[in-house]
Amino acid sequence: MKKVMAVVLAAAIFAATTAVAQEGFYAGASAGSATIEDKSEGLEFKGNDFAWKIFGGYMFSDVFGIEAGWADMGSPSDSILGAKTKIEANGFDLFAVGVLPVNDSFDIFGKAGMINWNAKGYVDGAKVMDDDGNDLALGVGGRLKLNDTMRARAEFEWFDISDADKVWAISVGFEMSFN
Repeated sequence: MKKVMAVVLAAAIFAATTAVAQEGFYAGASAGSATIEDKSEGLEFKGNDFAWKIFGGYMFSDVFGIEAGWADMGSPSDSILGAKTKIEANGFDLFAVGVLPVNDSFDIFGKAGMINWNAKGYVDGAKVMDDDGNDLALGVGGRLKLNDTMRARAEFEWFDISDADKVWAISVGFEMSFN
């Protein structure tokens, strides 16, 4: 019985140290393009612009973590009835992240959470809208391990902003782990 307990204790210690080795903090930045589309009252807005974000997170294991960040969607613009229209949008987001390792160098991830957003709308330079809210945010992407601490990252994010028909972003960037 003592030998069985010793083996169980040794296995538990080994499992705990393995789990600790897989967890850790990470931070990064990405840049790409954001698109906002909306149709209302017979008018259609569709614009895209340069977007960027910074983010950080904590992996509890090699397959589950949390991530928070700041996203700037730029100022997508369009011409509606001859008037230059633009929307400036940004927000803080918080996600639960699930990771599927493909091999030692590449994994894919999915994330689900919320975005606390702020948007301002302008027509010919005059502010006509200032709104904010909290809505669903989803994402999917891939990460390529460059070395023990750096990864290249590409992802697609969709935001269910209640005041717009479609809001999404595509980006590439880097993340650094601090294990």
